[in-house]
Parts: sequence; C-alpha cells; structure tokens
Amino acid sequence: MNTSGKLSHLRPTRLREFLYGSPYYPEHWDEKIRAADPALFRAAGWNVVRMAEFAWDILEPREGVFDFALFDETIARMGAAGIRTILCTPTATPPRWLTRDHPEVLRVDADGIRQEHGSRQHASHFSPLYRDYSRKITCAMAAHYRDNPNVIGWQTDNEFHCHFREDYSAAAGLAWVEWLRARFAGDIGALNRAWGTAFWAQTYERFEDVVLPRDHRPTWQNPAQALDYQRFLSDGVTAFQRDQVDILRAVNAGWFVTHNGCFGGIDYRGDFTRDLDFLGYDAYPFFCFDPAERAANQAAVLDQVRAYSGNFIILEQQSGAGGQGNYFHDNPEPGELRCMAWRSIARGADGFLLFRERTCRFGAEEYWVGVVDHDNVPRRRYREAARLGAELARVGRELLGGTVIFDVGVAGGDFVVQHGHDSLSHGLPSPKHMGEAVHGVFYRAGYAVGVVHPEDVLDRLKIYVIPHFALFDPAWVPNLERFVSGGGTLVVGARTACKDWQNNVVGETLPGVLRALAGATVEEYGRQNRPDRRPLALRFKDAPADTPTTLWYEQLLPDAGTEVLATWATRHLAGSAAITCRTHEKGRVIYVGTYLTREFTESLLPVLEQLGALPKKISAIDGVEVVVRSRAEGGALQVLINHNETTVRVPAPVGATRELLADRALAPGGQLELEPNGVALIRC
Repeated sequence: MNTSGKLSHLRPTRLREFLYGSPYYPEHWDEKIRAADPALFRAAGWNVVRMAEFAWDILEPREGVFDFALFDETIARMGAAGIRTILCTPTATPPRWLTRDHPEVLRVDADGIRQEHGSRQHASHFSPLYRDYSRKITCAMAAHYRDNPNVIGWQTDNEFHCHFREDYSAAAGLAWVEWLRARFAGDIGALNRAWGTAFWAQTYERFEDVVLPRDHRPTWQNPAQALDYQRFLSDGVTAFQRDQVDILRAVNAGWFVTHNGCFGGIDYRGDFTRDLDFLGYDAYPFFCFDPAERAANQAAVLDQVRAYSGNFIILEQQSGAGGQGNYFHDNPEPGELRCMAWRSIARGADGFLLFRERTCRFGAEEYWVGVVDHDNVPRRRYREAARLGAELARVGRELLGGTVIFDVGVAGGDFVVQHGHDSLSHGLPSPKHMGEAVHGVFYRAGYAVGVVHPEDVLDRLKIYVIPHFALFDPAWVPNLERFVSGGGTLVVGARTACKDWQNNVVGETLPGVLRALAGATVEEYGRQNRPDRRPLALRFKDAPADTPTTLWYEQLLPDAGTEVLATWATRHLAGSAAITCRTHEKGRVIYVGTYLTREFTESLLPVLEQLGALPKKISAIDGVEVVVRSRAEGGALQVLINHNETTVRVPAPVGATRELLADRALAPGGQLELEPNGVALIRC
C-alpha cells in the first residue's frame, strides 16, 4: 500500500475501514489481565490496537536473540476477538545492552553532555551504528510478521523530535559536513554566499571547518546557518525513517506505513511524509489549559496537520488527564472525550486511537490516564469510549474517502517559514502562532475555516490569509495570482516576503515578490515594543473611532489605482496608508501594515464583510462548531459540536436527510437538540 505522491489538504488516506482502538502495552500487564483484555476492549468497539513502540528490550533481550512470544500471543488473542494490530518499530527506546556496549550511539546536547539510558529518544539518528541496529530489529520484526493476517500496518519509531531534536554528537558533526557538501554541490563559495559569511568574519575555506551551530556560543547565530541546521535535522530523521520504510515495504507491500507526530525540526510537506502512506498525529488538547480556548486550539492544530498532506489518523488521542514531570492536566468532564474525538474526526481523521488502554502503574507516565483506571475497573471514560465505538461501528465507513470542506483558508504548514522565523524572531510571534490566532477568529465567528499551504489548491476558497510569512518562496506567487484573478480575496499580513529562502533579507523594496500583487510598497516599518507609551492606531475608512495596533507597524505607499482601506491616525504616521486593497480581475489583495493579532483580526472582519469578501457563516449559533466533510458517494456529512454549558437547539442544515449517531430521519426545517459537549452527524 502506498498512497503517497503530491501532498495536499485534499488528499484522503484511502483506508477501507475506519480504525478505532488504542495503543496497547502487553509488557505492562500480567497474564490474567492480558487474557481478559480482548473481550473488554472489543465490547467497547475496538477494531485495532497499536503495539511494541517501546518494547525493543522484550523483542531482542540480547543482541541477535529475538523473542516474539509475548507479542505473538497478544496479536493472536486480539485477532481472535476481531481486533487487528498496528506494529511499531521500537527504535525510540534502544535496549540497555546496546547503549551499554555502544555509548557512541547516544545523542549529545549543545552543552556537550551525552544523553543517558533511562528515558527515551536518547540515541542519534545520525549514528551509522545505531541506524544499522535499527535496520536489524526492523528486518527481524518484518520477517516474523510478514504473513500474519492480523498485522495491518506499521508506525515508524514514536514521536520523532517530541522532547528535543538537537544533536551534537560526533556522528552528527560528521554528517553535518557531508550534508553541507551535498547541499552546496561541493562549492564552499556557494555556502559563503548563501549564508552571508562576510558578516563577522565567518568565511569558510573548507566544509570541514563549519561546526554545528550552538545558540549563544557566545552570542547570536547566523540565521541562515541556523535554518540550514534545522533542514539538516529534518533530513537526518527522514533518512533514519526511510531505512525502516524501505524494509517494511519490501517485505509486505500490503502494509500501510505511518508515523505519529507532529513536532518541530521535521518537514512534514517533504520526503518525510512522502515516504509514508499517510501522516499520523498524536492529539492532546488539554495541553491548552484554558477550557474556553481549548476547542479553537484543537481545531487549529488539526487543520495544521491536515495542511501538511491531507487526511490523517490519530494514533494517540487524550482519553483522560495527562501528567508527567511538573504538570497534570484537567480531567475531561462528561462528554469531553467523545466531543474531542468527533472534532478530530470532523477535521480529517480517518482512524482514531485513544491513549491509552489502561493507566500504567509505573514509569514516567504512571499518571497519564487511560480509558481504564489503575485498578482495572471500567468507569465513565470506558463507557464514553464504548459509546463512541458503537457510533463508529455504524458510521465509520461513511466517513472514509471524503475530505474537509471550507472556504476560509489560513496559510500554514511550511517548515522553512516557521524555522526561519525561529532562528531570528525579534521577539515577535511565529507564523504558526499568528496563524492559530487568525484561524481562531474565523472559527469563533462561525466560518468554515482551515489551513492551506501556499503551493496547495486554493480555488475552493473565498478568502485566504497569509499571516506574516517573512520567508517567502517566489514559486508560490503564480498560485496566488490565479487565486486572486479567479475571484478570491488574498489578505497579506505585515513583514510577509521580506526575506529569501535562505533566511536573508531581500534587496527589493518590500513586500518583495508580492509588490505587484499588493499594489503598494512599504515606506517605513518598526517594532512596537511599548504601545502603551507610544500608541499607534489606525482609522478604517468611514469608521467613527480609531483601532489600536500592537507589535509592528508599516507605513505604506499605494500605487495608482490601489484603494486605501485604513490610514494611520497617530504620531508621525498620521494620514499615511496602513491597509490597502488592490483589485486584480475578479479578486483583490488586501495588504495589512500591522500584525493580525486576535483583537485586530476581529476588528478587520466587518471591513471584509463590507467588501463582500466573507463567505456565509457555517454556524449561526455561538458555541456550536460545524464542520463539513465530503462523502465519497456524493453529498456531504456535517458534524455539529456544542461547546456551550447549556443545551441548545440547532436548525437542521438545508438538505439534511438523517442524523446518523441517533439514526433518525430529519424533517425539512426541523431542529436538533444538543446537550453540552453534544455531537450530531448529519447526512446532507
């Protein structure tokens, strides 16, 4: 199985069955519990479990000696109950014999301190020896389970770059030099030009002279070098994963291969994801500690994941409170487990695993709460998971094959844009952070909003917002021109296109490659460090009052024929252009000379509405989330989720025929009643 190819938010997983279950850890439980578990979880609707991601020491207790008995027994028991297995390559946690006999495989941090055994992710992806051992365990597992009908797919490793991604080991240092040599085709002059090494006497004569960059050693890094280091880390983990993917595909082409993420230092729109059948994601919404913001935050993150490569599966989703180290989440209230699950499904999940089957009694995650409690007594979470399982057994297949439909797009999902910002942020929020803020404004206002990469398909959108992409690829411009010419509204935030793809400032007048589209230039710009002391506000055309701004300002010079939507109203900027609008054939480009914070974007919505730039709202009731997924057979499914503390009555959507979760017909003009955290799935 391999559905890779061009990555797009419109790409389905092509799974033929909606997967539902949990990770499962037979190594944590005694025989009595293991024997009873298949019936317990099958009764809750499980059709799949994931296993072995941290079990290398069980599978290979001594070098070259393999023992699959525990997992053979568990896979067979689960299979007999109708629960199939996703296996994992266990390379996030090497066994002690390996790290004891070969300490050179361990990562080294920026302070030169070698990581030690006793946690996870302590081995280097750049170590040739560790890659060799990883290939060996992958080969052994793949060969052993080649013909096992209960093994349907694989997850590579576990949460690459979850805790940290840096690597300053000797192996990484050698790999860095060779990576640079390949990147610059053996031309050290090309490196010097790309990095601007004339600054601070950084010029290099040989690739061997280029050390791994360390922040504040003794001061600020070269931003171009820092960005390339992130590219290097991404390529390193991609190569490490490819070893495993190639082995698994060669052994059984019918297996799907995925990975669970998504974390920093990995280009999820690059070869890392193209090597997979589809992307997996681990969803823990309660890391947003504010319950009032949690739904919007989860929606934005899910849309970001879908922007990488399309529909995905959730390989871990929070089922209860989570805690390790110095934090412990809130406990989900009644209905929240199911509510969070349906939000993930609505926004692109074609499979869904609750983390975890049962709360572990030992280790760093002994208070990471599972579906069943420590004492093995099924309670509220189990009953809620069983309700969800029964629903998915009825409607799961109907969800497959379609994609999420929306008409407000926020630019996101680009590795270079994000990591270029991270290396020289000036204390400003990142493009991802600002994208989440913009997404949240449209989400809370009731619009169908998603995240789309600038090179992806835009023609289904009515409005597209680019929130401060300082690094900008000129190759994206033709796609934006087509979108605007076809009738779309493009909104561009300040500082966009001020830097090139290597993280150097462009020489053109800003906004650089977007000048012609914007129909305006930037005359002056500046950071707003103390807007309370030196307030800058702008005045929208015909508005009765000023609108304050924060973080950044740009004084704009409009071209002839470009309309001014707002002027600066205070201090030395007074009377100059702050927001412009340029018409191009059927569409328009709005350039905003300040940051699109939540507060400012909210003030911008009425202006966009007056221009006719906004689509019709998909939700007419505050606190009711509505998401539409197309159906493979035609038509659509609408997921409705009530975030209010009270029961609400919601009009049935136009064209609605049936509410599927309660399995009842809907009359034209009828209404649905949704309790707090209530969910409805409507066929239209």
